[in-house]
Amino acid sequence: MTAKANILVVDDEPQIAELISYALTSNGYGISVAGDGETAVKLAAEGDFDLAIMDIQMPGMDGITALGELKKLDPEIEVIIATGHGTMGTAIQSLRKGAFDYLHKPFDVRELLGMVERALEKRRFNDITRAIFSTVKPEEQLRVIVDSVARILKAEESLLVLSDKDGKPRIAVSAGVEDGPVKEQRLAMCARTLERLDGAPRPLILVENPSGNADFADLGGLEGVKFSLFLPLMEENRPTGLININRLASEAHFTEDDLQRARIFGSLVNLALRNSSLYRRLRETQEQLIQAEKMSALGQLAGGLAHEINNPLSGILGLTQLVLENTPKDSQNYADLKDIEKAVFRCKKIIVSLLSFSRQEKEHMEPCSVNEVIEETLTLCSRQMELQHIRIEKRLAPGLPLVSADFQQLMQVYLNLFTNARDAMPDGGQLTVATELRGEAVVSTVSDTGAGIKPEIAGKLFDPFFTTKPVGQGTGLGLSVCLGIINSHKGRISAEGAPGKGSSFTIELPVP
Repeated sequence: MTAKANILVVDDEPQIAELISYALTSNGYGISVAGDGETAVKLAAEGDFDLAIMDIQMPGMDGITALGELKKLDPEIEVIIATGHGTMGTAIQSLRKGAFDYLHKPFDVRELLGMVERALEKRRFNDITRAIFSTVKPEEQLRVIVDSVARILKAEESLLVLSDKDGKPRIAVSAGVEDGPVKEQRLAMCARTLERLDGAPRPLILVENPSGNADFADLGGLEGVKFSLFLPLMEENRPTGLININRLASEAHFTEDDLQRARIFGSLVNLALRNSSLYRRLRETQEQLIQAEKMSALGQLAGGLAHEINNPLSGILGLTQLVLENTPKDSQNYADLKDIEKAVFRCKKIIVSLLSFSRQEKEHMEPCSVNEVIEETLTLCSRQMELQHIRIEKRLAPGLPLVSADFQQLMQVYLNLFTNARDAMPDGGQLTVATELRGEAVVSTVSDTGAGIKPEIAGKLFDPFFTTKPVGQGTGLGLSVCLGIINSHKGRISAEGAPGKGSSFTIELPVP
């Protein structure tokens, strides 16, 4: 049988050490005994102890010194000082050295056991806190949280429910809950609890016999749950999810100690999730800064390069068209010259993209309707979409506020996105364009049912000159131009998608 905890008893009086050992062994603890400080330090160096109960006055190394040495070996070990000769000064000294508490001899065994349990409870919380804060990877952190809460509160079921992008609750991770109807019933109970918070969250919510509770009576399938505890998760005073802990035995009431543990645990989890969110935002900001710096450098290079190339190209084009006028149209020379003209026009088109990418043209900012920009852009390419058997679905929210933007530049952004979507669906599909007001921004989404985005290229989509199209069919500047324009409008553009599941581009433009 596994011991509840490993405890080191240190006392130079054999009768006292035996009494403490018997009391702790009888309650399921694993015990090791040392008669002096030196032996205690040696045992601690060789073994792994959760707690030490230490006398102060011992031959050789005293308890205060031994306490300091134990803390050097394992800063997490909890130490209870027990002595009949101590004063308030020695008590304060031991606490400063890191002791958990001070126990005066003679002591009641129940007092000892209570103090041991509290010290181990602190140790468990320290271990759990360290585990929760040891990672900022969501999948690892959420699993640690759910496993920890089930261990602390001795529950058969534990779930962590979060809201997705659309505000719909989902089970992020769970323990002790089977897939299928049971999971759906528990999720329904959590979703109902989130609704009931109504903007006024509490540290915890305790529900006895959920199947008989008026809030859940219509859900069904909750008869096996006898006690449910909900810990709301908050971000900026807004509920973003909750932890649900369920006990299935009729006599397994949540005690006041359980509720206190739950409150502490809920506070730790909220802090850990906030830290993870801040870390994620920091990483996103760093990536945006790196991208902006790269775009700035390449923009300057592209602008200078475009001007250098544009002049000789204009000369080539002029001479080619002049020779064409005096060349028979049925000759091979005429066909060759037309190929040259076509190639020059393609080069000039690339230069226009380069100049746009480097944003050297002057912006004309004015109040614009995003819906109007989209409608006008769709007018330009709807015929091409129709010929390629692509259906266009518009979900444009009415009454959106105007944004400050360059109408023509925004048209260029949407035209690039629509063109990319068309190219991603050579055999037809559906293009969905949606707009909405989200907070202080007008958000538009362009989605397709094409090939999707491979994970290995997701981070390169907005890089200049990166393209997945065959040679000669794409310059790799379209999305770079989009990014540059949206950045200049103080907005954001992002992409998501998976192979075979289409792709979606989202643009956020601030409302002035």
